[in-house]
Amino acid sequence: MTFKKILGIYLVALSVLALALVPMAAQEKSNPPMTVRHADHFAISPPLRELIANQPPTFHYGFHEANPVRWVNFHPGRQLGPAVDPVEQSSPGGPASINLGLNLLGVGYSFPNYSVPDAPPDTNAAVGDTEVVEWVNVSYAIFSKTTGSLLAGPVEGNTLWSPLGGNCASNNDGDIIAQWDKTNHRWLLAQNIFVEGEYAACIAVSQTNDALGSYYLFHFSLGTGFPDYPKYGIWPTGYFETMNNFGPSGSEFIGAEVCAYNSAKLIIGDQTAEQICFQLTANDYSLLPGDQDSTLAPPSTQQEFFVGSYDVDSTNNHLYLYSMDPVYSDPSESTFTGGGLADPFTVPTYTPFCDSNPIRGACIPEPGGSGVASLGDRVMYRFAYWNDGPLPSATATPPLPANAQHWFVNHVVTASGGQAGVRWYEITGSTRPTNINSLLLYQSGTFAPDSNYRWMGSLTRDKAGDIALGYSLGSSTIYPSVAFTGRIKSDPLGTMEAEQVIANGAGSQSDTDNRWGDYSSMAIDAADGCTFWYAQEYQLVNGTFDWSSRVASLKFSNCN
Repeated sequence: MTFKKILGIYLVALSVLALALVPMAAQEKSNPPMTVRHADHFAISPPLRELIANQPPTFHYGFHEANPVRWVNFHPGRQLGPAVDPVEQSSPGGPASINLGLNLLGVGYSFPNYSVPDAPPDTNAAVGDTEVVEWVNVSYAIFSKTTGSLLAGPVEGNTLWSPLGGNCASNNDGDIIAQWDKTNHRWLLAQNIFVEGEYAACIAVSQTNDALGSYYLFHFSLGTGFPDYPKYGIWPTGYFETMNNFGPSGSEFIGAEVCAYNSAKLIIGDQTAEQICFQLTANDYSLLPGDQDSTLAPPSTQQEFFVGSYDVDSTNNHLYLYSMDPVYSDPSESTFTGGGLADPFTVPTYTPFCDSNPIRGACIPEPGGSGVASLGDRVMYRFAYWNDGPLPSATATPPLPANAQHWFVNHVVTASGGQAGVRWYEITGSTRPTNINSLLLYQSGTFAPDSNYRWMGSLTRDKAGDIALGYSLGSSTIYPSVAFTGRIKSDPLGTMEAEQVIANGAGSQSDTDNRWGDYSSMAIDAADGCTFWYAQEYQLVNGTFDWSSRVASLKFSNCN
């Protein structure tokens, strides 16, 4: 054998070894199609309190259903049948150690100076340094987080964008998100435009921590596809938006789309801020972006993770994970991992709820009502994140548990009695930068302690490691209500404590295309790391277009 041949074999071997050492995430697939844009329009608003003072009275003529939530029937004729749920909690947990604090009537039926114009409410809330912002579809209100007093509202959602003009100012289409940037102490308010040919993201970032102060206003185009069900997550590398692209007419599912916005520029009002978007395939559906709850940021260079594509492969034991690393200085260097069912994440077996055609049917019963939908085809907002920080010293006294990064998410499944239950997950990874292939399922459970129906959940944790889970509660004898449960770190894994009710329903929803939700939100107050704020829909009266909402604070007795 010649020296050249020996050298060639040696070099080939080195190449194979080098490829083997490349992280798995980098080998799985090339980037999906990418688009880079900058803001089309930019403005700076006067203080919101001034805009509100100058806002003329709003008159609503009749009612309308909000933009129809699009869904995809991924498994026609599915024959898997019911599966045994190995993590179902079919009995009440131990005594509750989480307490209900402020319990506020939110925007909706019976809220002062408000009439319900549409449905569903898309109930969403965030908590900042001194305020709580609740945004429900086309209007929002601002409360004092200390006293619960109403500081402003109801405010038409597009009022804030009036200085920007254009379609952000003239449209108020719902599918809204209010977020609090815990690192920069800024408010992020966002909603998409759903007018064919004018699809766009309207983004407002506060100049200070005052929700009633001035905002930087941005208009970003979103291409030619109907950008349905947008969700936002805040991460050190940007503000991330996920959507379902249903094509130019809104009737053909193209696939999930993920966009990163250069938050370092957004928070200083730099209109050159980049928007980097990846278009995924029709196998990628309803992703949620990781959303930082801990005041401690993720470890440096930690990529943003996403979860979604629940149940798209006609199995009943998978979620799908994705990651993104935007590079704003050179977008061509940005990377996206996952897509096309490339990264299944195994979870305990479940039976999807309302697993029929259509999956968004009225499968949740009501007393004398027409029933409501569970949105059993997607994971529920948010994909909450917490970082414990570096590993403690091995000589700590007393010894401390190993620290980790944590992600939380939920969806609705069929419990053993045929009722809806909330399946929840805690996913963990090393406190060093990690990839989606290194994540582990730490615990999971299906909360179904009796024959009642529970759906439309949201959960996160506090600094003590306690978890709070809020959801809708109802049955053929219980009007749609707002309830919650929780667990402290020492409770048996996969279990929740006794359920408590935030607000009892007093009526059923009729018609309204059976819409409910389409999401709720559990947020944590970064100022104390202990106080949760939950926002959810419920019914106070029988009828159509008459939903109410509730905003409540919760706190575990062991969190100081």
